Amino acid sequence: MGHQLAANRYGKSGIRLATVARDGATHRFTDLDVRITLEGSFEAAHVDGDNSEVLPTDTMRGTCLALARDGIESVAGFARRVAERLLVASPATRRVTVRIVSHPWERLSVDGAPHPHGFRPAAGGDAVVTLVQDRDAPPSLTGGASGVRLLKTTGSAFSGFLEDAYTTLPPTRDRIMATTVEAAWGTTDPDVDHARLAVEVPETFSAAFATHDVSESVQHTLHAMGTAVLDVHEEVLWIRFRLPNEHHNLVDLSPYGLDNPSAVFVVADRPFGVIEGVVSRDGVEPPPAW
Repeated sequence: MGHQLAANRYGKSGIRLATVARDGATHRFTDLDVRITLEGSFEAAHVDGDNSEVLPTDTMRGTCLALARDGIESVAGFARRVAERLLVASPATRRVTVRIVSHPWERLSVDGAPHPHGFRPAAGGDAVVTLVQDRDAPPSLTGGASGVRLLKTTGSAFSGFLEDAYTTLPPTRDRIMATTVEAAWGTTDPDVDHARLAVEVPETFSAAFATHDVSESVQHTLHAMGTAVLDVHEEVLWIRFRLPNEHHNLVDLSPYGLDNPSAVFVVADRPFGVIEGVVSRDGVEPPPAW
């Protein structure tokens, strides 16, 4: 029986770079984590050990650093520049995927005024842009958010679920709901203002999380979050969520002769449930969810 090489790709992850744009005394700081993958005709490298069509991953790193020299006006634009350059540098490549995570920083406040060159990490999680560029084709761009931590202390229930001999979880009509959101979304236009959506979409789904006080489950709230995004942002076609259920368990204080009026909880970091889903507009076929 013969063998053949199936799907394959390679690239560079963890390309950490930062840029400073200086407008007089006022500076703008950009902090990125880039991941690149190439797909194409690389069978010879796998089967025959022939590296003549293989662009080193170190060259991918160097490409990002060199192109950042001219500034990063937008992360989506920078991703396009990187992809276009790599398609020229690697003739065997048919598809370049560039995923860029932007770590947000905000200006320090000194005497009530924003400081021109002092920064601290900003709240709200990271912005994510993913570009897929096929040779001789327009790019596909998706936006996203990572590490958006959300918690509400009431307004969430979980009851009426399926039970069997191994079910020990008691139903509850009131609990803490906490998660760290990973989200991605597709838009009607690759040239949409991805930087604006990276701020506005998390604001929208975070507000929906907070106000969905009839929640029967994380699944129920996921749908409410996605529906809110599609209602508010007409340029968003679909949104995908990954919501880990970060459990906060009520502590039994009776060994200490105390009651616990829903005041003290143990935060269990594992195991944890993971809820995933996509909400899309009618007639829109989103990409594979996972």
